[in-house]
Amino acid sequence: MDTTRNDSSKDCLIEALLELKALQDFISNSSTKYFGKLLPKLIGADTIPFFLSTKEGLLTLTGDDFNKKTGKSTCFSTKYFRIESILKESGCVIVSLLMPLDIHGEHTKNICDCIQLKKTSTCVTIDFSCICAIQPLELELLKRKIIVEPKW
Repeated sequence: MDTTRNDSSKDCLIEALLELKALQDFISNSSTKYFGKLLPKLIGADTIPFFLSTKEGLLTLTGDDFNKKTGKSTCFSTKYFRIESILKESGCVIVSLLMPLDIHGEHTKNICDCIQLKKTSTCVTIDFSCICAIQPLELELLKRKIIVEPKW
């Protein structure tokens, strides 16, 4: 009996992830005859950020972000993700890690200090069985500009 409940929860999670991916793809790929890819420009983002919950709390993963301008890599941890693809047959989802930035444009581990999310090229495959819930977040986290004004 308990496994049926788990299978049902897993199916529900897969459906939610598929819906989120479809919405994200719609934003990214929608095009009109006269205005082209206007929707992503109007929205200001091509990503729907989200949290993943496990039995222990919010899933936190570590990644590496390479800065092409400086040639340096930054190791970071994050609770923020972007869905890349869903592998229904294997029961996995591929997500890219979003780096949380504070008001100064520096990596932050504190959710309360997160002002902006930066897309990275770090991707991770996650087994559905580890996930209990998904929580989409505001697109504003991807669009905010970090502006530090002088004190005086």
